[in-house]
Amino acid sequence: MIGLEICIDCDSGQLVDEAVAAAFEGGAATVELCGAMACDGLTPTQKQVVAARRAFSTRPGLMVMIRPRPGGFCYGQHELATMRRQIAMVAAAGADGVVFGVLHQCERRIDTAALQVLLATSAEFDLCVTFHRAFDAVADPFAALKILIDVGVNRILTSGTPWATENSAVDGIEQLQQIIASAAGRIEIVVGGGICASNIQDVFATLVPARSRVSLHAHSGAQQGGITTVSAVQALVAAARPF
Repeated sequence: MIGLEICIDCDSGQLVDEAVAAAFEGGAATVELCGAMACDGLTPTQKQVVAARRAFSTRPGLMVMIRPRPGGFCYGQHELATMRRQIAMVAAAGADGVVFGVLHQCERRIDTAALQVLLATSAEFDLCVTFHRAFDAVADPFAALKILIDVGVNRILTSGTPWATENSAVDGIEQLQQIIASAAGRIEIVVGGGICASNIQDVFATLVPARSRVSLHAHSGAQQGGITTVSAVQALVAAARPF
């Protein structure tokens, strides 16, 4: 069965430990912990990471967003230093992995030098690394995919549609098929963007060829009335089970 990741917004009004516990009890393989999802996700606080670790307690799978500010994904040296400190902070608080993305300003391609700096810091703490949906902002996703495989990134989060549009993974199926085929099992492709129990069949029926590494990522699809619930997560798990 494909794995399920639940995105948790630490600033949603729901207690962090309550939301993460719902994801854990519902059967999520991983959670992505974010602050300020209204800004598309920022680095949460140390206290929030500690609370999430307590709730996601008996198995690995706590992935934490590293993003120091809203806006684009181009970072100067000062911001990269901040991100390195944030990686160390979340590792000390119990994270199993980190989620980040770095691009060249205006060039719509991966900033390989900055990425390698962050990868080196992540490796110091033995953290799994996910390249987030900055991947959907690059001009050539297949060149970006090759770079991410070559430098040793573990996972890529993508909807198969351009960043900053209203399109969902349902709209990106053709692109996702090509990305998954090109990845050829060398990196995990985490499919996110409007994923819910009612559309998993449509999205994944054609996306899981043999020997691929594919999982799904849901945020609002794991919620009822804006609250992450065990039953909503269980519904996602049940819908994903055939795959």
